[in-house]
Amino acid sequence: MKWDIKLISILFLTLMTACQSVKETPSEKKQESTQPNLHGEEIKKYHLTKELRLTYHAVWVAKENFELLKSGSIFGTGNSYEIRLDSAGKIQWLRLSSTDRENQSQFPYFYKDEGQNPDVSYFVWGSKKCSVLVFLLPNSQLYARWEGIHNGFLLVFETITSNTTGPKELAKELHQMVQQSLDLY
Repeated sequence: MKWDIKLISILFLTLMTACQSVKETPSEKKQESTQPNLHGEEIKKYHLTKELRLTYHAVWVAKENFELLKSGSIFGTGNSYEIRLDSAGKIQWLRLSSTDRENQSQFPYFYKDEGQNPDVSYFVWGSKKCSVLVFLLPNSQLYARWEGIHNGFLLVFETITSNTTGPKELAKELHQMVQQSLDLY
């Protein structure tokens, strides 16, 4: 009986050792060591982010390349991202944010001016409406804020551009960008 236990133990240890010592094939080794040979601007584009989760039901999906500059949490229930777009359009920088219903009244907007009346545009967004507010900044720039509610979460997209277009054109461009890049579930 003791020999049976010893024999089973030896077979078990041999089997364990054989399973753990799997050799790497030369083709696997070659694939791991082969990395793209990228230089300068190519390295930057290789590391660009492709999608950002705002809520469980809303994801920003890249229709064009963008670089993640900053990310964080808002009130522990929402997310905030700052991105730089890799395009030649008017909108080069965006701040994407979300928060739940309880924290919507104290949302930390990037720019808030209680004394200025913004130019407001309303758009149809699926079966809902959204708004885009455009403020004139003191340094001759425009600040645009897109706001919409989806599944109880406030979604906010903010940008600052040069004052080369009118507020209505900027509002329309921001809304189109959001519609193209925001996936809702």
